[in-house]
Amino acid sequence: MSVRNRSQGWQHAKLTGHRNEDLAAQLVRSDSAVQKRLLRCAHLEGVYVEDVEYGGLCETDVDCVLGGRTKSKTDLWLYLSNGKRLNVSIKKEDKGQVFLIGIERFIQGYELQYQEEIPPEVCRALSLYFGCAEDTLELVRSFGHLPDLELRKHRLTAATLNAYDPRLCTALLRWVNGHISQLFDFCFARGLASNREDWAQIVWYVNLVGESALDQMFYLPDLREIIPPTAFYGAKNCGSTIQLPFGFVQWHSPRKVIPGSMQFHHSYAKLSQL
Repeated sequence: MSVRNRSQGWQHAKLTGHRNEDLAAQLVRSDSAVQKRLLRCAHLEGVYVEDVEYGGLCETDVDCVLGGRTKSKTDLWLYLSNGKRLNVSIKKEDKGQVFLIGIERFIQGYELQYQEEIPPEVCRALSLYFGCAEDTLELVRSFGHLPDLELRKHRLTAATLNAYDPRLCTALLRWVNGHISQLFDFCFARGLASNREDWAQIVWYVNLVGESALDQMFYLPDLREIIPPTAFYGAKNCGSTIQLPFGFVQWHSPRKVIPGSMQFHHSYAKLSQL
């Protein structure tokens, strides 16, 4: 049995993901029952689906709140009889990455999307926890609880952040919980897309390439209203992750560059519990 390395694994996931989107588009086009499920999920009545498109390998970028272009969270577009569009995000796996973004882009993008300034102490905590602050390594050497990992990844764990300044550690978690609905919306629906018509409205967990039996739809505005403020620092590696009610966020650098990025993960199990 052959084992894929990380690069091969990402390539496989990308190709099978696009194949899954293609099959999902074909299914929606041909199956009126699936169309009705999607419309019912979005609380739409008295309309029908006229056309279906998907991004796939030829996905195009959309306008970005930071200027230029960015990727949309939408994978499947349903054009409706009322002239509107229903946007669907497809998840092939029950967990995995939902949003990867640099720390400064996260701060700038969030503030523009929600017209709200992130407090300076939270920005400071983010810069230390995810490692873009200039004095990160100095603080690891003075307060590090897991220095081998923290020096290698150029970031502070929660235990080290708390040892350095408990107020920052508390402020970060308090802000995350106080803005959990927006963070969910940012990760699943908006991303950095500036135009409402490019935001996802439904997340459809479906696997049509034979790797699992997923088939569940969630209306994102409904979930946003009930996301509980239950984030906490994970127990592993001195609090190297923030566990979220819809997944978790961790430090990640796919190209092994410093500083790393914020990698948000989704969890079908956690969403199902809501």
